Amino acid sequence: MARPFFLFAAVFMVMALSNAIVPVLPSLSDDLSFQTLIFSAYFFGAMITTLPAGVASDRYGQPLLIRISLVLTLLSGILIITLTDPVDLLIWRFIEGIGAGFFISSALSWIGYQKDTLKNTGLFMASLNFGLLCGLIGSGWLAMVTGDILLGALVCTLGTGLICIMVCIITIPRLGVEDTIPVQALVRETGSQILRQYPLWVSVIILLGSTGYVQAVFPELSGYPVHEVSTVLAAMNFATILSSLATPYLKIEPVLLIRISSLMIVPLLFSFLIAPVIILIIGAVAGLIMVSQIGYLALAEERQGIAMGLYSTCSYAGMTLLPAIGGYLISYSSFETASAVIGVGAIITAIIIGKCSCKGFNIHDAGG
Repeated sequence: MARPFFLFAAVFMVMALSNAIVPVLPSLSDDLSFQTLIFSAYFFGAMITTLPAGVASDRYGQPLLIRISLVLTLLSGILIITLTDPVDLLIWRFIEGIGAGFFISSALSWIGYQKDTLKNTGLFMASLNFGLLCGLIGSGWLAMVTGDILLGALVCTLGTGLICIMVCIITIPRLGVEDTIPVQALVRETGSQILRQYPLWVSVIILLGSTGYVQAVFPELSGYPVHEVSTVLAAMNFATILSSLATPYLKIEPVLLIRISSLMIVPLLFSFLIAPVIILIIGAVAGLIMVSQIGYLALAEERQGIAMGLYSTCSYAGMTLLPAIGGYLISYSSFETASAVIGVGAIITAIIIGKCSCKGFNIHDAGG
C-alpha cells in the first residue's frame, strides 16, 4: 500500500501548532505552575478523547474522525491567537488537545491496519516530531526577530487551515472491518487490553510523561532566552526523529528496550539543565520507545482503534500529569524533589515491564 503521505503532512501541522506557544510560556504567564497547566491542558484534552476516538474510528471509519480532528485543531488555533488571556488559553489548549486526540487515534488506527506498519509508524512518528521541532524553533525565532510572541502560532494556524482543506477534499479509504461493535463486547475488549498490556501502559505514562516534564519546566528553569529555548527543545525532537527512523532497522526485543530506557532516564531527569546534549539523549530514547510500543501493538492486537486509543490515552495522560505534578513540586519544594518523584516512577516501570505480555515478542521477526 502506498505511503499515507497526507497523514504525515497532517500530523506535522497538528504538532507544529501544539508546540507553537511552548517557548513563549514565560511571556504568557508569570507563574511557573500556571505555565505547566497551560502546557498540560492540551494533553488533558487529548487524554480524555483518544480512546473514544479510537473506538469511533473502528465503528465509523478513520476518515471521518481525521476530518473532524483537523477542523477542531484549526478552530483552536484561531482562538489561541485572538484571545490570549492565560485562563482563556487553558480552554483553547484543551480544545486543541481534543482535536489532537481525535487525530492521533484515528491516524494510528489507519496505519495499524497496513502491512508495512512498522515503517509507516516510524515515518509517522518522525513527521510528528518534525512538526514539534518546527513549531518550537519557528515560533521561538519569530518571537525573537519580530517581538510578536504569537506569530508562530499564527503561521501554524494558517498551515493547519491548508491541510484541513486538502484532507476534506481528497478521498481517504477506510481500513479495517466495517462493523458495529456491541457495547458489551467493546467494554470487554477494552478491559481485556488494559489487563493484558498494563505494564506497557504504565511505561507509556511514565516514560513519555517524563519528556513532557522536561519540555514544560525547561523554558523557565534554564534561564535561556526564548530563541535558545526553542532551539534546544527542537533539537530534542530532532533526536526523536532520527531514532524513530532508525528503530525499524534495529533487532531489539521491546521489553528489554523499555527496561533499559527506563533506567537511562532516571539520571537524565536530574541533569538535563546542565547541558543541552542530555535533552538530545532523552529525545532519542523517546523515539525508540514509541516506535517499538506502537509496532508491537499493531501486531499483537486485532482491534487497532481500541489499542491505539489506549496507547494515545496513556501517552497524553503522562504528558498531562507529570508536567503538572513536576511544576507543582518545583514551586512548593525543589527541582530535585520533582525529578526524584518522576525518577521513582521510571524505576518502577523497569521492574514491572517484565510482566508485559509482549515479553519475548520481536516486532521485526513477526512481520514488521
